[in-house]
Amino acid sequence: MISALFTDSDFAEFIDDISAPFMSGQIARWRARIRLPFSMVTGAGPVTLKSDGDIVRNFRLYLEAVKAMGLNFVHREPLGVEHCEDGTVLATYRTHLMRNGTRMVDPYTSTALLHPDPEGWRMSAILNARGHHDWTGRPPKDTGE
Repeated sequence: MISALFTDSDFAEFIDDISAPFMSGQIARWRARIRLPFSMVTGAGPVTLKSDGDIVRNFRLYLEAVKAMGLNFVHREPLGVEHCEDGTVLATYRTHLMRNGTRMVDPYTSTALLHPDPEGWRMSAILNARGHHDWTGRPPKDTGE
């Protein structure tokens, strides 16, 4: 089991693990940070991923969005951490989606609900996630498609 204290180092590792996969296509790295069921609250509404199949489908759609936007860098900036009484952590960060040093959309702030796990901190939810729908042209569905 990992330490119950979420450190700055843990935050940096978490941010890398949820950012790099979208540039490299490493779904296993992204999946390693998710605890099912996984919920994302987006501007288009809530999304719930209930299975590995849901995660794969949703990840592929985000890769389509990365391609459509021509992104070559996703930078997440840590903003704050709140340790909750139940052992979970609320980790807040700002996301910058970049192409050749130019922001493609305004930065946005999200908060992930993290749980300690023997494999590392895993998220069960993201509040204020950005859906792929703006860039893929696919209508939002609760399954993340």
